[in-house]
Amino acid sequence: MTTPSPAIGAFWRAFSDAQASLQAQPLRERVGAANALIDQHLEGLALEMSGDDAVVDLIVTAHGSIERFPLLAQVVAAAPALPHYRVRAFRERTTQPDFPIGMEGFELATSEVLVALEQDGGQAALEIRFGREIPSDYQDHARNMAFIMLDHVLGEYDFAVKVGAVDFVGEPGDTHTPWVPLSQLPPVFDRYWTDTLGHTGHFPTGEAEWDGLELQFDCPIDEDGNELPADDIDSEDAPETGVVMVNTSANAVAMRADLAYALTVDLAVPDSDTLTAVQDLHEQAATLLQVPQLGILVLTLMRAGRRQALYYVSDEQLAKQTLAPLLLRDEAASLELKVAYDPAWSGYFEYAGYLSA
Repeated sequence: MTTPSPAIGAFWRAFSDAQASLQAQPLRERVGAANALIDQHLEGLALEMSGDDAVVDLIVTAHGSIERFPLLAQVVAAAPALPHYRVRAFRERTTQPDFPIGMEGFELATSEVLVALEQDGGQAALEIRFGREIPSDYQDHARNMAFIMLDHVLGEYDFAVKVGAVDFVGEPGDTHTPWVPLSQLPPVFDRYWTDTLGHTGHFPTGEAEWDGLELQFDCPIDEDGNELPADDIDSEDAPETGVVMVNTSANAVAMRADLAYALTVDLAVPDSDTLTAVQDLHEQAATLLQVPQLGILVLTLMRAGRRQALYYVSDEQLAKQTLAPLLLRDEAASLELKVAYDPAWSGYFEYAGYLSA
């Protein structure tokens, strides 16, 4: 795991030192004092507390900001033993999704917010309409309240990562589209995620299924942003062609919370012998990562004399250590290794999306 930063260590020391004074306060004041501590050390994170037992849940949240999720995970992983707290990552789904909230004199219940699910790449898009008349002065309030409700009903991680576009609509145009009250959405959402989108969460077994396509990159465009016809393009401006092979079996584990890091192994292939050696290296790397379920190879891209292999892994440092012996080979001398936090698997669906288009 990544070594925690000095700021994380300083926060947990301060929190541990303050435990006695925190315990002497009512829960509401305790939450405020705890957040004053984390604000001194870590930007963009907050603390919530849940429960009234001797040991309460201490929830670290980034309020849905994906950019802060890696920091959040590091904070939780570095938590010391705390006698009065169970440290948890992310605001979880409420156990009582049928609830109202109020804002500036206007109240709305989750049972009055209707949701329909559609596919948005690998994510689930949401169409939202209201099951009651919303006064024109409160339209913006109602939409803001719906977003707050979604965060509580689906949970912070699922709403931030698994949900794509969210559109508010009037009367439904398609009478066959099933609409469900937000208060009943969680089991419907989970079934859609697994049954319709195919994200079962189970690592694929047996031979992987692959599909390929040829794409053009850096296509010339006109001043309006439209792609130029082939007849209007000079040979020196011709778009570059690339060949992508997509592991469609990987869709089963797409966006799994423990496979959030996109690791790209990019190597030069100046000739056919090197290409064969690089293909072998990429495949061996896939085996080393997948056997312990540390990661999975999701696609390869041949472009501009280089072959890229994209893997999604659970632990950046452990994945690099696992692949280190392979990357000492002669054919890896041209290595460009890139890692990005990509819990929504945008690097995968950028290409996999073409297969279902």
